[in-house]
Amino acid sequence: MKKILAVVSIALASFSLSLTFAQAANIKPGSACKKSGSTYTQSGIKYTCVSVNKKLTWKVLATTPSHSHTATPTPTASTPAATTPAATTVVAGGVLNTPDYAPSPPDGGSDDYRCFLLDPKFTSDAFLKAVTITPNNLEVSHHGILYKVDAANTAATKLVDSQTKEPGWSCFGDTGIPGATAFSPAAPSSWISFWAPGGDFKEYPANTGMKIKAGDQFILQSHFHVRSGAQKSASMKVALSLAPTGSKTNELKTLLIAAPVELACTSSEKGPLCARDAALADLAKRTSTKASLQENTLLYICGKDPRNPVASNTSECTSTLPSATAIYGATGHMHQLGRTINITYFNKATGASTTLSSRDLWDFDNQKTDWQSKPIQASQGDQIKVTCTYDVSLRSKLPEFRDLSPNYVVWGEGTRDEMCLAIINYTN
Repeated sequence: MKKILAVVSIALASFSLSLTFAQAANIKPGSACKKSGSTYTQSGIKYTCVSVNKKLTWKVLATTPSHSHTATPTPTASTPAATTPAATTVVAGGVLNTPDYAPSPPDGGSDDYRCFLLDPKFTSDAFLKAVTITPNNLEVSHHGILYKVDAANTAATKLVDSQTKEPGWSCFGDTGIPGATAFSPAAPSSWISFWAPGGDFKEYPANTGMKIKAGDQFILQSHFHVRSGAQKSASMKVALSLAPTGSKTNELKTLLIAAPVELACTSSEKGPLCARDAALADLAKRTSTKASLQENTLLYICGKDPRNPVASNTSECTSTLPSATAIYGATGHMHQLGRTINITYFNKATGASTTLSSRDLWDFDNQKTDWQSKPIQASQGDQIKVTCTYDVSLRSKLPEFRDLSPNYVVWGEGTRDEMCLAIINYTN
């Protein structure tokens, strides 16, 4: 029993995620505290407990950053003016650009996760109706994820940004800011949009949009994969379009459902990294310790035993909806060893199932979103399941793995690792 509790405690402490709509457990600016004047340090950021409107809340203690990596928008003719009142938001758009960055993977790795703070400078609430993320160097760009940072958390994010000399900051696993987790949409950072090879996630369905409040900012998590001989310097562009004034817009949200991955080496493969423990240690070295602990947490959350992982070419996880939900679309994500991925909705009352997204032959370069012709009206207690299958023998056929020793594969941030992820877009 003590061993079980130790495994679960370590995993949850390092990777406090929820595959539904749970609140992040960590301290964050604006959250409640108990004693005025008390202080707390978390992830290198110091907080103090202050009284605001007769309520005790945590506030970031931070000096003005010595340098800034914050990217600012390239204005367009429709960028909202600073004097635009909240009640009269106009149709608007703009372009945000990340700084030019030369990826520098950790020793032994070929992947670099770098996050950049982007400030749209909106002074009024708005709904994003379209987001287009465009990398300028496809040789090294693996994916880009745009997260929203609430105004209350921008000070903490700027402090994280100020602590590095190079543009942005390292962010294997999530955005790397206090309280954030990879999969919790209620965390201080929330998933807005993404780019992956072949992806078409640009414009949201009619009458829906991602809500942005005045003062909110964005983080763009850029995954760079450096191949031998590739031009390293890269940046990404984010184009924004807003819903028109007075239009009926439902707030679109994102739910992520991830399944644990346990892939053993084939019978013809040999090497020290074919041992699971050695592979996990290698994953930590070339990404981060936090990222290497995600697999055990996923095993626990998806009903598996982290003490006794079982290798299988099939990965799956089911999430139960805690409230009535309108499901608009789904996107699947795997890496290079993927064969198939299916995302299925189950109606608890009728027992019927509906395929939200299906790829009978996974193509990493064709990661498109499957939108429903009509949103599915799901009820509390209904479920969504993601199922992935893999073929480890592909490793011997892909140039990507030619110079790499074979390894036991778990959920990981590197290109040689794997994922089994369902991205669900919904409204309440």
